[in-house]
Amino acid sequence: MRIMSVAAVAALMLVGAGPAFSNEPTASSDVKPAKAGKPTKEDDPNRVVCTREHVVGTNRPQKVCMTVADRQRLKDSADRALNAVNQRPAPIEAGGR
Repeated sequence: MRIMSVAAVAALMLVGAGPAFSNEPTASSDVKPAKAGKPTKEDDPNRVVCTREHVVGTNRPQKVCMTVADRQRLKDSADRALNAVNQRPAPIEAGGR
């Protein structure tokens, strides 16, 4: 009986701690708008930002660090590739179907 109650308490603690390890920002984050005309730390393109990304084939997330400019270049490249694929005409199949 004691083992089951300890297991139940441990399970409740794990369920309650789940959001603490989430990578998503919370709704009540303290983000203040930047003042116009003054560059802030977030505006610096050389600022290094690290995120934890899930890799295919493993359950452990990997820490990936890139500058803001590198992330923007990667996003722009992916957007261009996606737009190129979406704008290609559909192939014409033989057989008339």
